[in-house]
Amino acid sequence: MTRMTCRFVFTVALLAAMIVLPAAAQTSAPPAPLPEISKLAFFAGDWNCKGRAEASPLGPAHATVGRVQVHKEMGGFWYVGRYSETKTAENPQPIVFQFVEGYDSAAKTFTLDCFDSFGSDCHQTSAGWQDNKLVYSGESTGGGPATPVRDTFTKTGDAGLEHTGEMQIEGKWVALDHESCTRAKK
Repeated sequence: MTRMTCRFVFTVALLAAMIVLPAAAQTSAPPAPLPEISKLAFFAGDWNCKGRAEASPLGPAHATVGRVQVHKEMGGFWYVGRYSETKTAENPQPIVFQFVEGYDSAAKTFTLDCFDSFGSDCHQTSAGWQDNKLVYSGESTGGGPATPVRDTFTKTGDAGLEHTGEMQIEGKWVALDHESCTRAKK
């Protein structure tokens, strides 16, 4: 093939794509979020939390005060949130924790992916709410090997939520933190 023939073929293909792609985009509707994602709507909004980080290999025990903000984003497919603790004399290194919750239709599980200000990340899954309780379990990584983790959320009313974070240390589940949260009034 000569250069002229290659340019001609490329130009024809480009023109065809410019005609076909917009027409195809107009005829197919964008995907819609699955109905299961609505089961995470309880988390949406602003929350004020008080709690306690337990003594662990991660540090000494101390009281915590934090704020959580969760919003439905990215076309309604995900709930994106941020938990930020307040710096106090008792908690000089407050944690910031960002997360994304969604639904995996292939695995039929809810997902929680997280990242924190100490360099850790996690991927956890859950079967969903059961008796006002949602339990995510999976693994967290940081500077070392993957470690089993579990986060349990319990509804305590329309405007109340309890959270317990656990990690498996030497084969035993150890509570790392516990928070009581109330929905912020608008």
